[in-house]
Amino acid sequence: MLSVVLVHGGLYDGMNAQKFWADSGVIESLRAVGVDLVAPNRLRQPSSWKAEGDWLATAIEAGNRSGVAVVAGSNGCSAAVRLALDHAHLVERLMLCWPATAGDPVVDELARIIITDEKTEEAAQNLLAGEPLRGTTKSELAQLQMPCVIYPTIPENKLHRRRTVNALMESLGGAILLGGSPEPVAEEFTAFKDSFVRVIGEFAIVEDDD
Repeated sequence: MLSVVLVHGGLYDGMNAQKFWADSGVIESLRAVGVDLVAPNRLRQPSSWKAEGDWLATAIEAGNRSGVAVVAGSNGCSAAVRLALDHAHLVERLMLCWPATAGDPVVDELARIIITDEKTEEAAQNLLAGEPLRGTTKSELAQLQMPCVIYPTIPENKLHRRRTVNALMESLGGAILLGGSPEPVAEEFTAFKDSFVRVIGEFAIVEDDD
């Protein structure tokens, strides 16, 4: 079984691995079934998604891990894709859960105001650019060679649109669409936690395991 790297969601909103993965019970449940995992905190105020990907690569290497199964949530999907593109030797499999929707004028403008207030206008432009995910393009997504899984938000909401899932499926070619649930920060996720943990466990199994 591959080691699992959990990449939490959030963007300039104080989100961290504890709130996203631990408080929701995901970390405890994965460890209970024997999954080796690391759940690093992303950069709190990044200037670019490249910086986020580089940070995750450092965290993985610091834990003496490589060839991992990366499971990312919401805006963490952008960080995980940059990791997979810029440090492909570290990523064996990629699972994008509840991918955050790019290109919504209202959502993007609110995010731009928050990022500019905390950082710079340049950082806001860097972080909000991209399609269908922030921080990447369709042509870059098509370059990914590792197995990919998409796990959508159910039901969709203004931050996590179904159109983003559809665009990712088209861009990634051989990606597999699985299940779906509310995001871990939603109370409704509790009813889906066990099935989500099972999906991750199966995602991390390699064919030559006994």
